[in-house]
Amino acid sequence: MKSLLKYIFLLLFISVIAQNEQKIDTIGIDIYDALYIVKNNTLFKILDDETQSYQNFNFGEITSVDIINPLEIVIFYKEFNTSLILDNQLNTKHTIRFINNILFTRKGITNKIWIYNEDENKLQLYDYKSNTVSISSQVLTNFRPLKMKSSFNSVRLINNKKTLIFDRYLYLQETIIH
Repeated sequence: MKSLLKYIFLLLFISVIAQNEQKIDTIGIDIYDALYIVKNNTLFKILDDETQSYQNFNFGEITSVDIINPLEIVIFYKEFNTSLILDNQLNTKHTIRFINNILFTRKGITNKIWIYNEDENKLQLYDYKSNTVSISSQVLTNFRPLKMKSSFNSVRLINNKKTLIFDRYLYLQETIIH
């Protein structure tokens, strides 16, 4: 019943916002049934009757939000090459400012995030507590990813022609041709 009410609330929320022509991106629902959306560069978390929000206009537009671990939400701001780690109350736990140009960030295992380093053309596992790269893939030649999907133990880099699937040690496990 909670999920049904949440979806009804989401539809009403979207229809009201659509009338105002504001952009809304639905991020998804986490393992605790909280709904996440981004509206006007603000992240909203909706759980039961409570709505929390997070906004930080210092870093420009939100590029992506990863909610795979709702206790460590990853927000990426490509314009300022910065990722933020938020807790479950949407408070900032860590701010990560990258030196290299990063195309994507996603949550990895404890204290780590997956990143695609555009300058080096490598997929990397970045430890945000020690500010170091734990593992790097080989240089990915002739491949420009358009998006990245991940779990704690694997990463997929996707473009129009193929998908590269890496394991948790960043060894290429499979190439899928589209």
